[in-house]
Amino acid sequence: MPSFRSGLVFFLSGLFFAGIFAEVINAQTDTAGAPPSRIKWIDALDVRVIMEEDRRIHYLTGNVELRQDSMFFFADSAVLTQNLLFAAGNVVVIQGDSLTIFGDTLNYNGDLRYGYLTGESFIQQGNSLLYSNFLEYDSHNKMAYYNRGAVLTDGDFQLTSIRGIYNLNTERITFKDSVEIVGEDFLLRTSEMDYDSETSTAFFTAPTVIVQQDSRIYTEGGHYNLETGDAVFFNNPQYKKEGEISRADTMIYSASEETLLLIDRVYYQKDSTIITSDRLFYDSPSQIAIITGNARVVDGSRVIESDEIIYDLEQGKFNTVGRSTVRDEKQELTADNLFYGENEGEGEASGNVVWKDLESGMELYSMQAVFSDSTGSVKAYGGRPLLIYPSETDSLFLVADTIFSFELISPSDTQRITKAYYNVLIYRNDFQAVCDSLTHQTIDSTFRMMYDPIIWMDTTQLTGDTIDAILKDGSISSAFIRQNAMILTSPDSIYFNQMKGREITAGFDDGSLREVRVYGNAEALYFVLDQEDAYIGVNKSECAEIRITLLDNAVERIRFFGKPTNNLTPMHKATEGNFRLEGFNWRAELRPRSLEDILKGTLREGKGEFFGKKDREMQKGGEEVRSVAEIKE
Repeated sequence: MPSFRSGLVFFLSGLFFAGIFAEVINAQTDTAGAPPSRIKWIDALDVRVIMEEDRRIHYLTGNVELRQDSMFFFADSAVLTQNLLFAAGNVVVIQGDSLTIFGDTLNYNGDLRYGYLTGESFIQQGNSLLYSNFLEYDSHNKMAYYNRGAVLTDGDFQLTSIRGIYNLNTERITFKDSVEIVGEDFLLRTSEMDYDSETSTAFFTAPTVIVQQDSRIYTEGGHYNLETGDAVFFNNPQYKKEGEISRADTMIYSASEETLLLIDRVYYQKDSTIITSDRLFYDSPSQIAIITGNARVVDGSRVIESDEIIYDLEQGKFNTVGRSTVRDEKQELTADNLFYGENEGEGEASGNVVWKDLESGMELYSMQAVFSDSTGSVKAYGGRPLLIYPSETDSLFLVADTIFSFELISPSDTQRITKAYYNVLIYRNDFQAVCDSLTHQTIDSTFRMMYDPIIWMDTTQLTGDTIDAILKDGSISSAFIRQNAMILTSPDSIYFNQMKGREITAGFDDGSLREVRVYGNAEALYFVLDQEDAYIGVNKSECAEIRITLLDNAVERIRFFGKPTNNLTPMHKATEGNFRLEGFNWRAELRPRSLEDILKGTLREGKGEFFGKKDREMQKGGEEVRSVAEIKE
């Protein structure tokens, strides 16, 4: 313990510091102008009073107790002169019910109500304990200052800095220079921070790094509750954990509920899943993310975009609210609402569904659809689904009650198979078709039409039990007709050349019938022309096989195999029965007259954006030909 003489010298030298503090805290003196109260000694084991230069000096030793208003001082020894106090040894200062200050020595100016403690000094308020080897204390404003380092203990955490200001009225501390908070599996570092010891909350006012277990947080603003773990981060907050990264303008974390809210310019990544949006709410126990505002989820090759996405990061399930799109490297699907279950491997789409095959450019429109990204399949139904096959020259439009398309993968290649069934209609400017069901495969661009199929090309009609039509550049290049096969064609829409048999193979050139081969009970009825292209007779032939070459829908050459029979009837002797083979039926009433015909009941009804200038001109020309056919019929 310091001697009275040395302590007095140290105390008197402290008067110089008190003069320095006087200007700084002038405004802290009694605003009412009343003189500050005097420090009074209350008790001591030994008291000596000495007069020096008209000043009375009290030397107090042993269980010293002094008081100024509601503030009490305790020490092993003290020197009191006028309103200046020096205390040494086990110094205790009590102010109010909850504030206690400890120190080795105290220099205190009662007029300024300002002092400083040296040695091992503590401020205890509530559960908080601030330690420093040099503390300045303003008792009038209940403010403590330090600039030689301090440690604040609050529960299981220790907070340290070089400089600081402790407002004991608000229990708020400003830490400056080399600020750290250390706890179990917790470390915070920054250059400046405010701390509310009453709520155990740290407020960040400078770039801050938080390391907690295996996670790392960077922020330039916000607050963190050490007791609850709740936090708000703003000003460039960033979060990083093994396999997990997040950024946003604002982050709000609830430790009790284990939820995270990201607001504005959101970026969140977990393993291979990347989320961007205006807002994201993540529930950690369920691993469900509610993503709103320009929501976008990238999970491997799959991309989901919507106004709102509810996403299960563990299982990959999701559903959307509002117009939404999901796509991968091969396909894209847009709808008013989407639902996908990773375990089942299938998703559902409803409301104005649009599916696209990104490799071929196929587009599918419907009211509802079921899709699978594992098989690349889509099944469209509701609202008469519409399928569009694009080509460089013209698009093919197909509608049916249900359309199902999927990828077929084999060791040698991958192709897309499409099935359409019930009330199938096809429209392209250079041909049209109807059937009950249909299958298309991309590997050879074959359309297999079944159950009463009919194909029209200009004034040519193909019918049979099954028709395989092979397309090249969007147009039919060849067709194979099975069972009850029949072809009708006319050069002038008046008289029809007719070919009939068990099977027929037909070849086309630029939309016109060029070659026909009829097999099995082959029959042909064709009109013979003279050099002036005038009709001179109708010929009916029967044999095992017939091969016919045509030019401009007129017979150019015909060959018979297997004991043919021929019967030529002059035109002037021909009757109605001579002009038709059995089974003749020109079924123009079933033929789609225009694109608008097949769009009825689909999502594209009344919309003409499919038409380019060339499409319109081709459609107009086709309608003129069909109108002639109707008149002649």
